[in-house]
Amino acid sequence: MDRAKQKKIRNIRVILTNIFMSISVVAIVFVLMLIAMGFSFNESGKLEQAGLLQLSSHPSGASVEIDKSVQFGHTDFSKMLSAGEHSIYIDKEGYDYWKQDVKIDAGLVTRVEWIRLFPKNAQISNVSGFKLVRLATFSPDRRWLILAEQDSNNLIRINIQDEKLKRSTLPLANLLSTNSTNAQIGDITIMAWSENCNKLLARWDHDDKTTWHLFDLEHSENSLNLSSKFDLSFEDVQIANGSASKLWALANGKLYSIDLEKYSVSDPIAENVLLFAHNRDNVAFISTGKDENGKTKRYLLLYKEGEKGSTHIRTFSGKKDLAVRLAMGTHWNEEWIAFQAGQQINILSGRYPSYGKDEADKLKTKLEETLDYTPLALSANQKQRIVVFAGENSYYHYDIETASKNNVAVNNPINSINWLDDYLLWQNVNNKVVIRDFDGSNRRTVAKKASANLPVVISENNRWLYYFSEKDEAVTLKRYKID
Repeated sequence: MDRAKQKKIRNIRVILTNIFMSISVVAIVFVLMLIAMGFSFNESGKLEQAGLLQLSSHPSGASVEIDKSVQFGHTDFSKMLSAGEHSIYIDKEGYDYWKQDVKIDAGLVTRVEWIRLFPKNAQISNVSGFKLVRLATFSPDRRWLILAEQDSNNLIRINIQDEKLKRSTLPLANLLSTNSTNAQIGDITIMAWSENCNKLLARWDHDDKTTWHLFDLEHSENSLNLSSKFDLSFEDVQIANGSASKLWALANGKLYSIDLEKYSVSDPIAENVLLFAHNRDNVAFISTGKDENGKTKRYLLLYKEGEKGSTHIRTFSGKKDLAVRLAMGTHWNEEWIAFQAGQQINILSGRYPSYGKDEADKLKTKLEETLDYTPLALSANQKQRIVVFAGENSYYHYDIETASKNNVAVNNPINSINWLDDYLLWQNVNNKVVIRDFDGSNRRTVAKKASANLPVVISENNRWLYYFSEKDEAVTLKRYKID
């Protein structure tokens, strides 16, 4: 065979080898991509896409069963599962169990991050005693307790993360911008905390009038009487930013923006406003007005800070007895508005539209239901993922992340929506602290002889559950050891 022919054959072999290797690499990459995307062959040989389940628990290190099969590994735990419902069972020695049916969506991550196990034999201790309590509230970050005793001139601030419960006192006279005698009268209600939890928005009902205040917990002398400072009869005030330097406020049916750095109040943003909710620089509100036929209607509108006007979102009945509620939030860059009109509940999500632009389709309807009861409360959890509409003997929940939803019946009347942590709800039933996951599952009684009028919380470090008990005129702060 001549050299030219040998060279030609060798070149053909090299080309064929390269083509084969290229095809092999592409095939391997393609297969790996399919595996990464959760595709696999089922028992019948059909290609199907799985989803990723992520489980996290408090405490961690719990064993996991999926569809009654014990898994290799403990929480925190991840596994690819076929699309559809799977039964999950979580257990740890010395603790109670947790179980739930979880729906897995193909190609998506399902995060179950609210698993909480409680000790079977909990250590409960009395950690502090008080006289009759005038007010008590835990901070949203679950690090602080604010408390005031009846007829006391001081507000007590307690670090519930600390083993020894370090405390400081602040003079109520400074916080309320009044004298010590006046500070002892009336009812003080904590309406909101700033994000860094060093300021409190409070309403003081006294002497047949209501005043609104911003308490500075670091420098009590810098606290403000908002009603006096701006000479407005507020119906509602909400903190609009992390430092509490900006507020949204409703006074005499008019909606305002307040800048505390400049001590200035905007011109009215809207009039005939019934209520509002905000998501930082965005505020949604419900106002009354007349339609083209002269009939009274209620309108849901959205205002973005700095824009020239408000954007119409929805129109509904103007009946005076129609119960309306409103909430806003953002979860994973998805903006949403939840609202109630009588028995009708709705959630819209996407992006908030801007005034004067054709952006009405930016907010998509994610939930539209007519309940057989009228909700009495509307609330979202701290992560702004779970929205709850609560009635007297049932509540409806919606998960912004997964779009799962359900109506949960309860045996005892719900007076308010109480979050124990980011995902658990608590309720006082016959002086017992009853908790359940937001979807109604895993109902447990964790404490007895608890005060029906004082709050309950799990500390941010997940070490303790705090609650109060009362006997005669003595109030005891109790600590239930979790971990």
